[in-house]
Formats: sequence, structure tokens, C-alpha cells
Amino acid sequence: MIDFVPSITYEQGKAYCRRMASLVLDPQLVELRLPAKDKERLYCAIAQRISEINQELATHLGHCQQCFYPQQQLSLQIFAVPFAPHLNIDGLCNLNTQPMTILIDVGRMVRRDWLAAVVHEYAHAQTGEKGHHDRFFQNLTHLCLGLGLTPPSPNLTSELQHWPPCQPTRDPLAFWLGD
Repeated sequence: MIDFVPSITYEQGKAYCRRMASLVLDPQLVELRLPAKDKERLYCAIAQRISEINQELATHLGHCQQCFYPQQQLSLQIFAVPFAPHLNIDGLCNLNTQPMTILIDVGRMVRRDWLAAVVHEYAHAQTGEKGHHDRFFQNLTHLCLGLGLTPPSPNLTSELQHWPPCQPTRDPLAFWLGD
């Protein structure tokens, strides 16, 4: 049997995932339990495409920022990251980092819905607190209207956790594995 010799690309992807684990509230959120062969594919695929993916997310973040006056714009950073599949997390906003951090698992939704996921997490950042309450609803509505997305209904606050809706992918890890 030949020992695995990590490539530079593999090491870059692994380092990226380690960095993302340092930005979440619990590093287990990005702990992917994969066979070694799949981890190699995952890290290599991440290293090869992550700059392009993160640039697209940064563009979406910029659109969100433009919905607010300059003095209301936040100091934020945004990254794509694969979350542990069993947790069913599409995105999160870590209010405890400086700058605040938005993380999106872009493998969990179709590409045209990435903006919707960024909008949801940006609304959390604007409130400065977790939860789906009145201030979150107001910020989310403001962003949706400003970016041409359907705003949430004031009568259906139970939908806020998943608003704006995103079409899920069949296999979130397939995207990250480069399939």
C-alpha cells in the first residue's frame, strides 16, 4: 500500500477548513466525518475553487451593505464553508468575532439562492443578536425589498427561520467534493 502524500492543494484546503473552524462558535459545526479518500477530494476541491466562491459571496454581502446608509454598514467578513451535514445548517452569523463573520454552506442550496442565504445572515448581523424577532423581521424585510427578494409575511413569523426560502440540493457534500 502506498502512503498518502499530501499535495500543496490538499494542505491549502485543509488549512482553509481549520481557519473556518476557528470562526464558528463550535468547531464541531465544520467537522466532516469522511473517509480519508473523500477528505482528500474535499480539501483539494475547496482549495481550487474557494477564492471564486468567496468572491461571489462577498459580492452578495456588498449588495446587502448598499441597502444601508454608510454609517449603518457593518464590519463583516464572509466565507463559504461545509457544515457537518447532520446538523442541517445553511448559514450562521458569528457576532463574537471582529469583524463579525458570516459563514454559508453553499453546498446546501442551489447557486441562485446564495444571495438569499447571505441576506438572512446579514439581517442577523444588523440586529446584533441571535433569534428571529421583530428587529430581525424589520431588517430582513428591508433587505428583501432592497434586493428584489420577496419579503416575509408579517403574519407568518414562524417562517423567519427559513426566509428567504432556498432550494436545497440533494447532496450538500457533492458540491464540496467537486461533483
